[in-house]
Amino acid sequence: MSADQIAFHVNYASVDSSEGVDPTPIAAELLRKERVLAASRVFDGDQAVFLIPVTESGHVVALDDDDRLRFDLSALDLQRLFQTAALTLHLGLTDDALEEVDQELDEQYGAAFEQLDDPAAASEDLAGFGMLDADDDDIDFELAPVRVAEFSRRGPWGARITAQVTGVDVDYLEDETWSLYRYATDQPHMALSGGRADEPIIELNLPQHGDAWVEVTAGGRTGMFWPNIERLTRPVLDIDAIGVPESADVYRRMLLEADGTTEELQGLNLGDAVDVAAATRACAPEALGGTQGELDRVRAFVAAFGVPDALITAGVAEQTTGRRFTPRGWPRTVADLAIAGIGEVTALTRRERPLPRAARFVRERPTIGAAISAAELAAGIAASRARSPLLRGLGVLLIVDAIIDMVIWARRVLKR
Repeated sequence: MSADQIAFHVNYASVDSSEGVDPTPIAAELLRKERVLAASRVFDGDQAVFLIPVTESGHVVALDDDDRLRFDLSALDLQRLFQTAALTLHLGLTDDALEEVDQELDEQYGAAFEQLDDPAAASEDLAGFGMLDADDDDIDFELAPVRVAEFSRRGPWGARITAQVTGVDVDYLEDETWSLYRYATDQPHMALSGGRADEPIIELNLPQHGDAWVEVTAGGRTGMFWPNIERLTRPVLDIDAIGVPESADVYRRMLLEADGTTEELQGLNLGDAVDVAAATRACAPEALGGTQGELDRVRAFVAAFGVPDALITAGVAEQTTGRRFTPRGWPRTVADLAIAGIGEVTALTRRERPLPRAARFVRERPTIGAAISAAELAAGIAASRARSPLLRGLGVLLIVDAIIDMVIWARRVLKR
């Protein structure tokens, strides 16, 4: 059977020991003995996790004595082998297993669920079933803020609105045609986009505890990536020692594509906007040539989109210096956007186009802007005296627009 004809999925299987010890060495040896194309992760103190390929027919993908793929080992047989070594291999839940879990939950929490149907049941009665007591002062539900770094082609406008939406300060930095929004929040949030010219938006999330993750938004789609999730994954078999190149290639590809990074990137349709090979390498296991080091993997993944190194450094730093936007209320935020003008809402890649350049030229010369507004006001007054109702309506609009422009120009002059 050729490699292209193989249909299997990678199971993230857990292994636990009845003795409570790390089952990784024994489990790895069992898989190695059967020559299963598996990989192991670091023991987390509770369960060991292995990547095990299983076909749609329920057979494990392994090698024979000639290093060719074999499919004669069923998942059930593999589980029995683990049982003989006093280990339990969880390869997924069958229908029978799901029923067993339901029964176990019913036995453990059934009485508590019955009390929920009784309005007279006191909350403290449920605590005995493992449910939290709402009056327990020792329980702290406060979430630790996540540091967020958004890289994109957006100007300052998004930083203003993000500050208002999240209710936190947002630092803004620019480097060439890329920008950085930096803030910390414990609330749900989403990246703001003004269109395809602002994209891709690469949102790096750095929690105080746990692995960093990246959300990439483009064309109305968002991809999720965890650069460090497969960092310490190690193949059970020596790939270089496999004598059949096709078998070695299947094994290597399985481990490199297990987290779905390549497929997720392709689904975003970014084209040349991302170096797929570099992004995949940043998420690949270190044992297979992936980028070394937790932070370096995150940096390499963001850099695959062309973000300048200096901006990435500012994004992952504990403190960032830059232009700071604070929440000021929606009326003030809208007013600030109007005063900032077209230059702030223009994508950084389009700042040298005629309209943004003209707006920047006038903004740097307030007297010219004021003169244009005065001319617009005069034209509006003249049009408002015309006989045609259409011209009179147009004149009123010109007058209103001119007055607003004059107020904005006055505010700009005062801020200089």
